[in-house]
Amino acid sequence: MIRIFDSTLTLGEMVPGVSFGLEGKLEIASHLDTLGVDVIEAGFPASSEGEKRVVMEVVRNVKRLSRSGLSPEVCALARAIREDVKAAVETGVDSVNIFIPASRLLLERAYGMREEEARERVREAVSLAKSHDLTVEFTAEDAGRSDDLLWDLCRIAEESGADRINLSDPVGAMLPDDAKKIVLEAKKRIRKPISVTFSNDLGMATANSLSAAIAGADQIHVSVNGLGPKAGIAPLEQVVVGLKRLACLDTNVKMELLPSVSEAVERISGIPISEISPIVGPLVFTYEAGVHVSAISNEPSSYEIVSPGEVGRVRRFWVGTHSGRKAVKEVLKEMGYSASDSDVERILARVKELSQEGVRITEAIFRSVVEEVLGERPRLFKVKEWVAVTGSGITPTATIRALIGGREVISSSSGVGPVDAITKAIRSIQGIPSFNLRRFRLIAVSSGSEAIAELKIRVVGPRGEVEAAGTSRDIVDASLKAIEEAVNKIIPRES
Repeated sequence: MIRIFDSTLTLGEMVPGVSFGLEGKLEIASHLDTLGVDVIEAGFPASSEGEKRVVMEVVRNVKRLSRSGLSPEVCALARAIREDVKAAVETGVDSVNIFIPASRLLLERAYGMREEEARERVREAVSLAKSHDLTVEFTAEDAGRSDDLLWDLCRIAEESGADRINLSDPVGAMLPDDAKKIVLEAKKRIRKPISVTFSNDLGMATANSLSAAIAGADQIHVSVNGLGPKAGIAPLEQVVVGLKRLACLDTNVKMELLPSVSEAVERISGIPISEISPIVGPLVFTYEAGVHVSAISNEPSSYEIVSPGEVGRVRRFWVGTHSGRKAVKEVLKEMGYSASDSDVERILARVKELSQEGVRITEAIFRSVVEEVLGERPRLFKVKEWVAVTGSGITPTATIRALIGGREVISSSSGVGPVDAITKAIRSIQGIPSFNLRRFRLIAVSSGSEAIAELKIRVVGPRGEVEAAGTSRDIVDASLKAIEEAVNKIIPRES
């Protein structure tokens, strides 16, 4: 069983512009607890009084609200300095991750520290932490570019009471074979459990982490979505699934919860994940090319290393320039449309025509093509006209004329912007269920100043969450179409 040490709350905030805030950290910590990670690194208490208070709150909430049966270990980050260790002790954490440069390059040139000073700092910091009954993880930074100094510092940490030794590569300077060798050497020299951290500067963090685990590492440092300084560190979702599927090594992580945790961190951090990011990217289990659609339909394992259901995802087919009739029929069926063979041919021809023009075929674009060929489906809620007024120095307002169950209504509202005003105008209509926008993501599906925009939203209604999308060359119009679709998904059928 490989232990998972999550550093999202510490290294994630080292991404330029990212600040989780107290509420954000508490939400992420709750997700990590439910997910089943073994260690949550809550923060760097010595960095400020505010950070210290946040770490204390994380400790309090994790211990009070833990839903995983046995609450995870909560850890604080600290330099090998007495004041840092004292700050960690005052927060009530279970453990402290004490780090110091282990290569002469970092130690002497970057930090201006002599080797003997480093040895004494490690001895003093680890001893102090142990005197307060903390579990101690000692991190030797830049282990991959070190020499005998690395093992000297690790020996001192172990003799001073360190419970785990973490070999850290903060510059992505190692290959999988290097990761294997350093762990094997550590197992010879160190009696304590071995932990590893790999930066992703050259995209090797996951491969190095797996190689280290296969060589005998007991714990891997990760972060959700790989968040961290520079190019980040090993992504939690990739490491956990890779361990399971490629190395036959288990963790305590509930893999089916990975997408929801990834989405929460994406929303709170403001750092979007790639649509093709392994495991959690929204397009990872979506197939467009005819050869893939055919093979996957016959035998899913032909192109999948892991089943979508294992990681909380759903397999989908999509249409585009490389699609065939089978994909179109599958997508139409999924969307609830019935079409003749001739209609399928017309839809496919139009899709390929748009693709050749450089238009990305998103769900909203495809729906517009389908309705162009098959006609619009009847909707309980339909916006007939809308107008929004905004500008410098004036309050944004919007008015809509709509049909709800055949009844015509006119509604107006103001807001912080035109989209907010339209949303409030729709929300105020009698018969429309209460709803809130949870996610709002805008992308361009063509190029130029007159590009087609697609807006993807997630709406929380009385019966849970629904997703919707709208497209237009006008951003406000795309927003309205997305909200209109979402309302039709949450509105009671008897309205």
